Amino acid sequence: MKNSTHLFAVAIAGLLLYGAQASADTLILKNGDRLSGKVDSIAGGAVLLITEYAGAVPVNLDAVAELETEQAFNINVNGQKTSGKFVADGGVQALSTDNGNVPLDLSQVRTAGVSNLSLAGFAPEWSSRADLSAIISNGNSDTASYNTLVESSYKRGNVEHAVALLVSQEEAEGEKTKDQLDLDYGYKRFLSEKWFASGNAEYFQDQLKDIDQRITLGAGMGYQFWDNSFGAFSTELGVSAVQEELDGEDETNPALRWGLDYNRFLFSKRMEIFHKQSVLFIPDSDRGEVLASSSGVRYALNHRIDTTARVDVNHETEPPEGSSKTDVTYTLGVGIKF
Repeated sequence: MKNSTHLFAVAIAGLLLYGAQASADTLILKNGDRLSGKVDSIAGGAVLLITEYAGAVPVNLDAVAELETEQAFNINVNGQKTSGKFVADGGVQALSTDNGNVPLDLSQVRTAGVSNLSLAGFAPEWSSRADLSAIISNGNSDTASYNTLVESSYKRGNVEHAVALLVSQEEAEGEKTKDQLDLDYGYKRFLSEKWFASGNAEYFQDQLKDIDQRITLGAGMGYQFWDNSFGAFSTELGVSAVQEELDGEDETNPALRWGLDYNRFLFSKRMEIFHKQSVLFIPDSDRGEVLASSSGVRYALNHRIDTTARVDVNHETEPPEGSSKTDVTYTLGVGIKF
């Protein structure tokens, strides 16, 4: 009985191992080497292969003899757009389409990427990162600056949750010159491949500008222009309730909120440019508009660590009395993915 149980366990383990191996994408190089992992995209004459042992590995497309993938790609072949899975049919490279296998010359592939807009393809995914920077100087003057941005997102089915925390502090000659905290939560429920219902909540605090707190709660609709291997771009519009404590005074106002979120990967995902912003249009004549944005560039040192140059802007057309309209923070630091 024990032997039978042991053999059964070995058989199950073997099947699981076989299934794991079979589900991997495969590259066979012209020199005979065989690489396995997950093909992320093709761009700039290189295949980006995601591996467990080395992270993201760009492979020169001219060096690839055969390519096989488990999922379908949107492909640009010399300006002609098509889609399908990469397959090696009897040693001949082909593309598996709804009409069968079509011979394919890999050298003619300009780009290939996976669209994340299909609701059925929205697999569970959790990703987080933190951008950290600190500047401390001693000498003619003592200054210290700390800036931390932590972002986390979770996708499952047709729902996406995103949380971001930004803490920015500066101190000069023992006195605080900046002390900001911004906590954001965003919610998306996709109603179709591109349209989604949205919800948002924000807590902002800047006591040096007499903003004891600002709490924003809102809902609206959004549109995802694209979301694929090369980046994403979406916008949303909705209504919000804004509760503020300004210099000890409490007030609540309705507002119209417009949000924008964009990122683009370049150079086999070694570089990323990004821009995220939200604008509150508050009808009350004493408040005007409130804009918050974060823009920058990241360059990957490896699959976990990158360098980040970022510009954060907070602008209010009608700030509390005695405060400047625009507050800009320039950050150069290190990013960590986890």
